[in-house]
Amino acid sequence: MGDLAVGVVDEPMGVAMTATAYREVTRAPIEVAGAAADAERIRRIAQSVLSLPTLPTVVAKVVEMVQDPRTSAQDLARIISADQVLTARVLKLANSSYYGFPRKIGTINLAIVLLGYETVRDLVLSVSVIERFGQSEGDLWFDYSLFWEHSVATGIACRLFSRLFQFQVVGEAFVAGLIHDIGKLVLNQYLRKEFRQILRKANSENLLFYEAEEKVLGVSHGRIGAWMVERWNLPKTIVEALAFHHHPANAFRSSQLCHLVHFCDALVRRGGYGHSGDPCIPPLDPTTADVLGLKKTDAGRVDFEPYLDELHREMERAESLVAMVVKPREVPA
Repeated sequence: MGDLAVGVVDEPMGVAMTATAYREVTRAPIEVAGAAADAERIRRIAQSVLSLPTLPTVVAKVVEMVQDPRTSAQDLARIISADQVLTARVLKLANSSYYGFPRKIGTINLAIVLLGYETVRDLVLSVSVIERFGQSEGDLWFDYSLFWEHSVATGIACRLFSRLFQFQVVGEAFVAGLIHDIGKLVLNQYLRKEFRQILRKANSENLLFYEAEEKVLGVSHGRIGAWMVERWNLPKTIVEALAFHHHPANAFRSSQLCHLVHFCDALVRRGGYGHSGDPCIPPLDPTTADVLGLKKTDAGRVDFEPYLDELHREMERAESLVAMVVKPREVPA
């Protein structure tokens, strides 16, 4: 059997390796691969990610078709409509007041025409990813509702500021923001003991989550998330945005998107939207202000206030959408 369609983003070089190549590296002598404990931990994580289910067939096909310029609205609608549950959930989100259409969107075809291919793809992915990882019942260590509130808000912020900054990454911004921390959920579901150690360490030592991860595991949630979404065949720019959203200066392919996710992650935390496990707000990379062209105070620091004002206005508009995505079972049909 050939290589799995999986790559491993190797920080900081940014080199993507196939699953077979990664297995060869982790089987290498410890002198090459690193300390025995770290090598074993990373090997376990890689195996966990490789064993995760891929995206549902319909969702994977939607992702593929949106990247193909030959795809028609009818082609895309036909694929999505084959899944009645997915269709109903996407239409429910499309009819939220956030999108502001005066009449009801009754079909997927109309949703594609009015919202566009990429927005419909975003809705399909949102429904699928949150359904896949969902809520962890009885999890006293980690609040999934707050996690998804933070994630959805980061996606909304990324889309908002990619447009305001007139960037070329508008089509990928929402998805990159939505799933930037998804590696944390992989850890919580497949390496729960280590995940709890990370939470304890981050809180007791006031560390950023990725700093605690690197101390406990030798690898961060950014890299883990990147491994997984590359398996999902998402665009390489999104894969890299996940891998480097805490170290955007290391990006080599999608620097603009990496810096955007990095900025919006910190901005959303400052705005008080949700929580993803960090006991403190992550600082901005020194290069981010120049890459994004952010406004600065007289003291030379990034002036967050005008961006927070924009975010608060957008989140007020998106209130119904966030409620549907974060707590889908609590919103009446």
